[in-house]
Amino acid sequence: MFPDVLPIKWITTVTDRIDRRIPENLLADAESSRRARLITRFGLMGAIFGLLYTSFYLLVGHLWGAAIIIGCTAGVALTPSLMFQQKSTELAGHFFSMVLTLGFLSLCCCEGGVHGHALAWLVSVPLCALLLLGQRGAILWLALAFLGASLVVGCDLAGFNLPTTYPPKWEGVISAAGYLGLVLFMSMLGLIFESGRAQAYARLQAALEELSATNERLVHLNQEKVEFMSIAAHDLKNPLTVIMGSSEMMRTIDQPGLFRDMAEMILSASKRMHNLIRDLLDANAIEEGRYSSKIESCDLSPLVAEIVEQNLYAAKKKEIEIRVGLQNNLVVRTDSAATLQILDNLISNAVKYSPRNSTIHVHLLPEQGHALVLVRDEGPGISEEDQKKLFQKYTRLTARPTGGESSTGLGLSIAKRLAQTLGGDILCHSALGAGTTFTFRLPLKSTETRKLAVNTVDQLLREQATYSSHRN
Repeated sequence: MFPDVLPIKWITTVTDRIDRRIPENLLADAESSRRARLITRFGLMGAIFGLLYTSFYLLVGHLWGAAIIIGCTAGVALTPSLMFQQKSTELAGHFFSMVLTLGFLSLCCCEGGVHGHALAWLVSVPLCALLLLGQRGAILWLALAFLGASLVVGCDLAGFNLPTTYPPKWEGVISAAGYLGLVLFMSMLGLIFESGRAQAYARLQAALEELSATNERLVHLNQEKVEFMSIAAHDLKNPLTVIMGSSEMMRTIDQPGLFRDMAEMILSASKRMHNLIRDLLDANAIEEGRYSSKIESCDLSPLVAEIVEQNLYAAKKKEIEIRVGLQNNLVVRTDSAATLQILDNLISNAVKYSPRNSTIHVHLLPEQGHALVLVRDEGPGISEEDQKKLFQKYTRLTARPTGGESSTGLGLSIAKRLAQTLGGDILCHSALGAGTTFTFRLPLKSTETRKLAVNTVDQLLREQATYSSHRN
């Protein structure tokens, strides 16, 4: 990683701005993107080195060297622009390698050939070509750089001494600056490459994590599809069998009483099918964010009373008493249809799972700016393990309905999601053998704190605990 200092921050900011100009086609794959970003960074780094060496050469009177470096600096700095215009990392990589090769060979011709430091800088050419062009490009520029260096060495061996165009007194300083600069230049190349590699690896890891998460979602969706098909096949088969059997019998009987019984069975089976299909469609709509609600001011008391009335017949069939305690004028901002569906789920569940000759308590009361609907039954209770998955889709709990009623495993999941969509929530308090209390909470239209009269939540929970101790 680069140190967190001002020059590095400035360089990073500049390279980030340059990267935004990289053509989209060069970002299509990881390798092309890596090379494009390296070209922008090499171009910036080469320009910075060129400006520093130009200033240094002008100070020591090395005018020919300064002129050559100015030309090289211009070429290196223009390399990213060439890439942007031609939309090609290969052309830009070859151009960059050519500028370096010609620049260093030119410096050899005015700094004494093998006796100067410029010859050593040719080693950077095949390395840059390898990073920007790959193996084939690196081999090409290795051959060209080696050929150029061989010509310089050959001139020296042939007795043709290349000139030195800077003042002799600065020879040691120029050589030292050249070799130290080469060390720094090669180090910077390594840092830029490592930084790019680390970023590419981080992007790869992020992509792999996203792919893994997507695979997990696909596995989950596939499991839900299997559950969906299982529920549809199992829970629709039974009522369809009832409908078909009853219809066949109705064709042959002429007794009005028996005919009426068959019609009642068909109606009951049709309702079960309708409720199952409604639950499946609602679950899918909520999951995909397509559930639309109509928010308005509603007094909860009439809604609770309506749902209790609708469930009285089923409760009476199991000799279950429903005791109701409602506080009027608890006005909330909610969708009345969704609220009725939530209430029906909670109260009908209480009837399903309550034993015969038991009591269900339904209370509506305020608490700290919210309206609470508490539905408490005297059923078998819910284990801690089942409570962990209580509000998940397609969940089948250990406890089963006490009167043979059907259960899709979707009702509580839908109720929970609907409650949260309305700005409320549903909580469960239960223990095996101690019954179950569901708390449906919605924010009041007016947030003014109201003093509870008699039936507070704590009191109701204490009643449940007392009931549990009596049963045990």
